[in-house]
Amino acid sequence: MIVITAASGKLGTALADAFKAKSLAGQVRLAVRSPDKLAARKAEGFEVVAADYDDPASLKAAFAGAETVVLISGAGTNDIRTVQHHHAIEAAKAAGVTRIVYTSATNPVSASRFDWAKAHEATEAELKASGLAWTILRDNSYFSNNDLLFANAKASGVLPFPGIDAKVAYVSHEDVADSIVGAVTGAGHAGKVYEIAGDEAWSAVELAALLSELTGKEIKALDVPVSAFEDQFRAMGLPEWVATGVGSFYAALGAGEYAATSGDVALLAGRPSTGARAYLKAFA
Repeated sequence: MIVITAASGKLGTALADAFKAKSLAGQVRLAVRSPDKLAARKAEGFEVVAADYDDPASLKAAFAGAETVVLISGAGTNDIRTVQHHHAIEAAKAAGVTRIVYTSATNPVSASRFDWAKAHEATEAELKASGLAWTILRDNSYFSNNDLLFANAKASGVLPFPGIDAKVAYVSHEDVADSIVGAVTGAGHAGKVYEIAGDEAWSAVELAALLSELTGKEIKALDVPVSAFEDQFRAMGLPEWVATGVGSFYAALGAGEYAATSGDVALLAGRPSTGARAYLKAFA
């Protein structure tokens, strides 16, 4: 049995779809705080159970009888995430789980400009010391993180970004989901760290040029300070820790921390990573 935590989010949804496409739904248990959200998944063959990162007992019950847990990173400040992931690791040990597959992030070190990298660094360290088998997938930035920017660029002719010449090896949610399926179902992945990044990297200048080509409208990249992004997030009503946390992520992107490409999507998913042209066609 395979358990997926945080199964109602974007990645959890893409991951369930990926297992379903492989006719493996009957081997997967979806763990989520509100099972009613995934009631329709039961008809597809999935088991759906309640589990909350802040409730260790619910995690232990959700993991009972499972061989593998896909631990999708929680949400919150570094302190909250680290505790949540600790609860999941301890529950997995108590339930007799054999291996945890963890979704980390590119450059998970305290020195990163991305503040939330600290939680990934702590969780990776705890996993490696846990006594469980583990596989770590360090996910690059999702193309979809910029969907609002892409849509607005089509309307305004401007693509704002901190560090417009810095390249990012973007991936899609499907790239990550298919890579996780490969890591879960394939052999020889225990004790391995994979860089789930695109096999190409793109700067905001290059994305703007591609958008121009696809839409037939001139779109220019505009270098803006991270503070402008944070102010926009605040204006959207997001909490301060989200505004500064996501702002720090864009600071890391703009500094080139996410530029390294990788062939690990092809290795695990058995297909190339999603290209920028293919992704941006939706905005044309």
